[in-house]
Amino acid sequence: MNPSTISRTTLCIFLMATIAAGADKTPPTYQKGTISSISSNHASCELEGTGIHKQISNCGEFQSGQTVDYRVKGDNVYIRRENGKEYKCSIEGTIVSSAPVNVRPTYQQGTIKGWEKGTDIGPLGERYPRDKTVYELKGSDMVYLIDYCGSFQAGKFNLGQVVNYRVDETDKDDMRLYISHDNGEECKCKIEGQKSLEGVKSNAPLTAPAASSAAAAASVKP
Repeated sequence: MNPSTISRTTLCIFLMATIAAGADKTPPTYQKGTISSISSNHASCELEGTGIHKQISNCGEFQSGQTVDYRVKGDNVYIRRENGKEYKCSIEGTIVSSAPVNVRPTYQQGTIKGWEKGTDIGPLGERYPRDKTVYELKGSDMVYLIDYCGSFQAGKFNLGQVVNYRVDETDKDDMRLYISHDNGEECKCKIEGQKSLEGVKSNAPLTAPAASSAAAAASVKP
């Protein structure tokens, strides 16, 4: 074999080995996490990071609330030490949070079509001296009579005003309607009556609630 060919082959092998060695030394990518809930015998702790919540072996004498740089590989969590080396912690379990997820409510758009002043009617037909304003809200498929909107009836609406609303049907006997504010808060309104738009077109009266909570105002000003 030509000596120059051998030299080129040797050089190629050397370069390939150098590249491979350099690839092995590529620094790992870490994420930020927090150590918490260290066990009484300091044998395990919890690591909470972006999208993960793991119970791991306490392989580094961590402190509760300590922020660490970590990476996950297989069944282990590697936590970076101050000297650049790593703690190797075994994953003992995954913790599933039972806290409710904050889901942004979905609103419909409706229009205030009218209003009427009224007073409450008690269970025996007696009138309470408490005055209220009953609004007619026309939605996409229903018309609602609502009152007591917000604390101390703070929710004030104008004729023709367009609002974003949602209906809470958790309690079928006491359904509530929420109207969104500009600041992200909501007015909680009591539903006194409701009717589908088809029923309204046929001039049928709005469905009245039970006598214990019926509004004295059965009609609504145009």
